[in-house]
Amino acid sequence: MDNVKPEISVIIPVYNGDEHIGKCLSSLKKQSFTDFEVLIVNNGSTDNTQQICKKFADADKRFKIIYHHHGSAGEARNIGIDMAAGRYIAFVDSDDTVLEKYLEKLHTAIVKNNADISVCGFCLYYKNSDRVVQRHRIKDKVYDRSEAMKELLRDRKMRFYLWNKLWKSELFKDHNISIPDMYYEDAVACVMLYCHADKVVTTDYCGYSYVRASSSVLREVEMNKSRVNDYINTIPMIRRYLEEMGYYKDVKAPFNRHIFHVFFSVPFLSAQAKKKGLDKGVLKNSFSGMGKVIRSCRCDPADLENIADEDVII
Repeated sequence: MDNVKPEISVIIPVYNGDEHIGKCLSSLKKQSFTDFEVLIVNNGSTDNTQQICKKFADADKRFKIIYHHHGSAGEARNIGIDMAAGRYIAFVDSDDTVLEKYLEKLHTAIVKNNADISVCGFCLYYKNSDRVVQRHRIKDKVYDRSEAMKELLRDRKMRFYLWNKLWKSELFKDHNISIPDMYYEDAVACVMLYCHADKVVTTDYCGYSYVRASSSVLREVEMNKSRVNDYINTIPMIRRYLEEMGYYKDVKAPFNRHIFHVFFSVPFLSAQAKKKGLDKGVLKNSFSGMGKVIRSCRCDPADLENIADEDVII
């Protein structure tokens, strides 16, 4: 029986998460759907994370710890993907929690509709006020590939998140897709995966609780030049993959929404990053970043790789 593969592999990268990892793992232990494994990728934690995770692993053989030297969240997720034995893969961030029927609802939707990806709604939990706000509900619907990609790129119903979704493991393994080693890796990875999904299904169940420090736009994220550069780089990276797959012309209009959002966010993000050692002033960095966005839209597809490698926020 020990060699029987689980239906779902849940991947959780964690770094110094002793404040919240226990709540996260407890919410998975309470799942109504029980045929799963949890791969906890301990990303070089130096606090009590390992001890907390070990208690769960000792008590429940479905929970497994993978110790990794400190790296990016994308790198940790890729380690989990390589070791995942499940037919399906789910991602949960270590400071978030899931509702009791989270896996059940996603699994029922993906199997019933013979889909490649299932998506549920999510709630926002504000730590400073200790309240849950149901902010993002989606309707039950089945999408073909073109419809799903357009909806994802609009970033309204689907959203650029690896969590709140159940993925066929074949999407990663048959198409050699890895999570990029960067900030905002979810946006790039989701587009790559959706390019290979014949069918995507959504369910109106709000099963994921996304934790934020507060309702403030600034939240707990400390913006720096690497974050701003990576956010801008989502545009040439996404466009390049869409061009390679032959989908760019079909989804160009909804992709413009993401382009628009990044373009007008650059000055705000550059101002936030000012305290983190920008070599240029906010104004110069803003013009450089916005200029790169424009070049990423207008350049020849062959130039996208070089553009993506440029750091214009310095």
